Amino acid sequence: RRAVVRRGFGIGEAEWLLLTVGSDFRRKGLDRALRALAGLPPLLRARVRLLVVGEGRSDAYQRLAQRLGVGRQLTLLGGRDDVPELLLGADLLLHPAYTENTGNVLLEAMVAGLPVLASGACGYAEHVARADAGVVIPEPFSQIQLNRTLAGMLDSEALVRWSENGVAYGQREDLYSRPEV
Repeated sequence: RRAVVRRGFGIGEAEWLLLTVGSDFRRKGLDRALRALAGLPPLLRARVRLLVVGEGRSDAYQRLAQRLGVGRQLTLLGGRDDVPELLLGADLLLHPAYTENTGNVLLEAMVAGLPVLASGACGYAEHVARADAGVVIPEPFSQIQLNRTLAGMLDSEALVRWSENGVAYGQREDLYSRPEV
């Protein structure tokens, strides 16, 4: 399933696929994600693609990506029904939200085995930290810290551990009765 997703977007195994999911791009921190992408070392940045799933006004973000020199790495997909497949095809969920009451996508990524890089403003960021399923940028937010963390995560052997930890956490924690409670 991973290979099918990556092939569908023309992404090779030597490339990194970052995924951002959520409507209201401003609140979800798409500008922060684009700046982090632009802040990667040039050789690494050339091998990274960012897929963005969600509804919202995207013109300003496309212009920002062009100004930052990462317009070619950005693909805005709009709303989609195949987010579970995209979670399986990506290498990292990037969710540097300004504010996020919960952040269900963090849990969805974890249980799919997708390491997470999120801001501490996300309500469910505590699960990422508790599970050791990625990295949470603490508040107050620092763009420099996000940039450095993203580069470090993409160059880390810990990606496999974070992936396994997220899956294991989803199997042992009660994350699924939340709607009933």
